[in-house]
Formats: sequence, structure tokens, C-alpha cells
Amino acid sequence: MKNTRTFVLFFCLLAGITVCKAQRIDREHLSIGVRGRYSHVLDGHDIYRDLIDSHNFCTFDATVGLSTRPEDGGWFERALNYPTFGLGLSYARLGTLDFKGISQLGDIVNLYGFAEFNLVRKKHFRFGPLLELGLAFSGQIYDYNTNPKNTFIGSKVFAVFGTGLHAEWLFSPRWELQGGVYLTHHSNGMTRSPNLGINEISFGLGVRHYLSQHTNSPKLAEAPERPDYKKGLNWNVFAAAGVHSCPTELDGILVSDNPSRLAPARFCGLIAAETVWRYHPIFGTGLGLEVDYNANNYRQTDLLLTGNEDPSGYSPIRVGAYLKQEFWYRRVSIHVAAGVYMFKRCGLTEDVSTTFEKIGIRYHFRQQGNGLFAGLDLRAHQFDRSYALEWSLGYGF
Repeated sequence: MKNTRTFVLFFCLLAGITVCKAQRIDREHLSIGVRGRYSHVLDGHDIYRDLIDSHNFCTFDATVGLSTRPEDGGWFERALNYPTFGLGLSYARLGTLDFKGISQLGDIVNLYGFAEFNLVRKKHFRFGPLLELGLAFSGQIYDYNTNPKNTFIGSKVFAVFGTGLHAEWLFSPRWELQGGVYLTHHSNGMTRSPNLGINEISFGLGVRHYLSQHTNSPKLAEAPERPDYKKGLNWNVFAAAGVHSCPTELDGILVSDNPSRLAPARFCGLIAAETVWRYHPIFGTGLGLEVDYNANNYRQTDLLLTGNEDPSGYSPIRVGAYLKQEFWYRRVSIHVAAGVYMFKRCGLTEDVSTTFEKIGIRYHFRQQGNGLFAGLDLRAHQFDRSYALEWSLGYGF
């Protein structure tokens, strides 16, 4: 987990450098804000029935923002209708929920980067989608003896991912009223079991103060020059590695002679090749093929939980193919992918579906996307079950 934290922090620093190189960090661009959110724990699978009797709590945020402006003349900023980037620190009071027995969730501290995009941008009003990505901390985690029903986050440090809609009304040259609806997911990506994850929906209100007079001025009449990018067919090759802690292996341990021991975090890695058709500076669509290695104790877990072995056998190797969509901002690309395993032998009890999903981010060390890149992906199954955080290094040509 320490390596995951180090990589995420390093990667966020690189992404921040990309944004800051495009905009001056001065009074003309900076803002500070505070916000409160009324949050509700989503319980679609009734997974909290043994832990909590209430689902509502409050979250408090403080943010530092960096605005992009037409006067700066950036092509990507104009194409994205001049988004706002920044850092946020929030405190989620999940510890105030009504708990059953001795188990409990803990309060969560989040440190995250955010991006606010604008579908509508008028002189005094902005509206559009947002993204949040960062690290979170909680002192209350699963423990077989003292906190056995808290199966949602199995590590003190984990990831937070959020999306939603924002709206801002600039009611004076330096003050802005903020509102929004947010969907937030906390998870450690199965770097440690158990890890069901925590999902929340929130409604927020706040204010933002600009350090100098601000206006959502219209786009300049003359469009900036279109940036250079490698239009057409591009190839990527990369290797990725991470760890996965299997929940079914933990189930096997709990029925064994040593039930207090946690499931080990086992190595997982892959090599992959992609072909991507880059048809726009912001968009690209492609196909990928990967060969995965996933260490696990499939046979022993099957014997512990069912008393039987899988007649088709076991293999740590999986082969998958996927379709992906890329979204670019300068040297940073975000992608989503959906794929299918063409070969897998994981046993009777391992909860690995035939299909998989990935969402990830990459930093490209060259402006056009050629050459070396570093990335971080979250792999999931059945659209709601984290499997692994995969950090990668690759080359595009």
C-alpha cells in the first residue's frame, strides 16, 4: 500500500505541473472556497444492514482553485469552455452514524484534486460536470476481533473518486455562490481485504472568493492555434503491476484454524498492447489486448469453502481484450475501458466475472502523446467490484 500512496502522490504532482504550466499561479487566477455537503450512504445491495441504522452525515470542504481564462489564449482551455482546477481538503463525518454493536465506520479525511468543466458559461453563471480524485484516510478499519462488521475499507489509506454536477453564480466581482450534487466512491482497489467500498451521494452549498476581480468573460473572437497532435493510428505498449487481496480467500481463512489472519495481498501484473485512433486533440478511441498474471490460492480456497476442486483446472494467467475511449488535456489523458476475458481459470469460488472495466489516467512526458508515459488504472468487475489498482509504465509510437 505504501508504494500505491507514493505513486498516486507522484502522479498527482505530474498532473498538477501540466495544469500549472498552462496557467500563471497569481492573484488573477487563484481562488479559495469553503463548502458543506449533506451526504447519504448509498445502500443498494443492503450491505450495511448489520452495521448502521442511519445513512446521513455531513462533509466539510476547503478548496484552492486555479481558473483558466480566455485572456490566456489556451486551445485546450477554450475547447473545454475554460475549466477550473484545484485542490480540496474535506472531512466526512461517517463516525456520527448510528451503529449496531461494537463495529463502526470512522470519520474520513480526503485530500483530492478537482476539475470543474463548463457546459454553460455566462458572465455571472457557470454549470457543468466535475471530477475529483485523491487519497483518503480513516483510523477505523476492519479488525476480526474489535471491528468485525466494518468490511468496507480494509486499510487506513485508500483512494477517493468523485463525479457530479456543479453550478456557480458570481454575485460580486470577487465572490461566487456554489452548489452541486456529488457521487463519491471510497475504496483501496482491493489492495487489502475486506473492501466493499463506500458510496455516497451529496448535495453541497458553499462560497468561493477570487483573489482579484473575476468575470466569466466570453470566448475571444480569434480562436487559438490548434495544437499539434499525432492524428491517426497510434500504438501503445506497456506493463503494469499491483496487488490484489481476494475476498473469497479471506472467507476461506475465516473458516480455517486461524480466523484472525487477514488475506495476503498477492502480486498481479500484465503486459498489453493498444491501437488508438486519435481523431481529435481531445478524443481517441482504441482496442487493447492484455495478458495478466494474478497470483492466488484458488485451489486451497475452493477446498476450504466447498470441499471440491474445479474440474477445469486453475491458472494464474488471464487473457483479455477491451475497447477504450480517451479524453485528453495537454499531456494528461483519462480513459475508460470495457473488456472481456477470453481465457481465465479462477476456480469455483473466486468472484471474477467474464467481463471487466477500467478507468485510468496517464501522464505523457511528450506533448503529442508519443514516447514514455506513466499511468494508474482501477480494474473492476460487474461495474461495482474493485479488483486492483494497476500502476503502469509504457511507450507510445
